[in-house]
Amino acid sequence: MDIDAITTIRHEAERLATALTLVDPGQRVPTCPEWTADDLLWHLTEVHEFWAEILATGATTEDEVRAIRAARAARPGEREALLQRRATATGALLAQLEARADEEPAWFWFAEQQGVGITRRMQTHEATIHRVDAELTAGHSVSAIDSRIAAAGLDHVLEVMWPAAYEWIPDWAVLTPVAAVEVRPQGGSARWLGISRWTGTRPRDGQEFDVPVGRLLDGPPAEELPRAGVGGSARALCLWAWGREQALEHLADGAQSVRIQGDPEAIAALEALIAEGHD
Repeated sequence: MDIDAITTIRHEAERLATALTLVDPGQRVPTCPEWTADDLLWHLTEVHEFWAEILATGATTEDEVRAIRAARAARPGEREALLQRRATATGALLAQLEARADEEPAWFWFAEQQGVGITRRMQTHEATIHRVDAELTAGHSVSAIDSRIAAAGLDHVLEVMWPAAYEWIPDWAVLTPVAAVEVRPQGGSARWLGISRWTGTRPRDGQEFDVPVGRLLDGPPAEELPRAGVGGSARALCLWAWGREQALEHLADGAQSVRIQGDPEAIAALEALIAEGHD
């Protein structure tokens, strides 16, 4: 990734903390309504602590990861302590990323992509998106996202965030393709997204599931499926794909939008996939 991840993560984490410092701790996060302002601050803190420890210990197995999670220190109760712990956590993560090459082994939650590089990429976008959450929570305009980071952030959703969900489909489920969507970023290459739903009844308790999933296709699907197209700037599509479309009305340099056209069934399938969200 031709992006200065260290600088981006540092700056975005600091901007998040600054935006939240004077916000009521119980203020709801518009883009993650189940979270308060302090929940958002804690989320970034524990994410940075967790990945710093993954890299510091060289963890590559699920057992090692479980041990790291079990050893996590409790969340501070006071805002000032939480702010200080965030700063320490971010520093620890950046120190590990600065000391390691992308090719070095490290555990990641998507089996197809392992190593330090995917952690570097994930944390670049996580810090950026949660900074957007923080600015919205504080009632601020959403400051700019670098165009390269926005394009890479859209790619990250298409290549990692959505397809990873296929690894978690249970073996008792039925997977059914339901739509194909052409994603068309301005100034970039169009890509086809296949959307499916996995359905089934969980044997242990009889609970019914019907869940949308998506992953990239090599091109237009050969089978007849409802189709749609979505277009916009890289920044608009990035925020939309991460489930932050409401931020597009509050951009500091003017509102933007994404344009979705096509078969109503394909549009409904796409909206259901977006609604799954990303924390």
